[in-house]
Amino acid sequence: MVQEIKIKVNMHSEKCRKGVMKTITNLSGVDKVSVDLPKGMLVVIGDVDPVCVATCLRKKKWVAEIVSVGPKKDEKKDENKLIPIVYYNTPYGYSCHPVYQSSRQADGCIIL
Repeated sequence: MVQEIKIKVNMHSEKCRKGVMKTITNLSGVDKVSVDLPKGMLVVIGDVDPVCVATCLRKKKWVAEIVSVGPKKDEKKDENKLIPIVYYNTPYGYSCHPVYQSSRQADGCIIL
């Protein structure tokens, strides 16, 4: 199961950040890694054991504390999905052919 792991790591410089990134990316099951150096926060997304991540960091002499573990949160939902809208009524009754229009709004009113 893909999960999001947040770990607080004691990092002071860019060299520390690169070392943490290198250590974590060598683990199997890691999909995405992001590091926030000013906050000292490491976010790992993937199918990996949180205790294994913290243990690997501690073996490399970094102070690591697991903050949270949970399911991966979707950053963007698919809101820009095109929805076809079919109109069968024409204003003057000239024909009965459907008119197709695609809209980005799922619950809006569109006037032709």
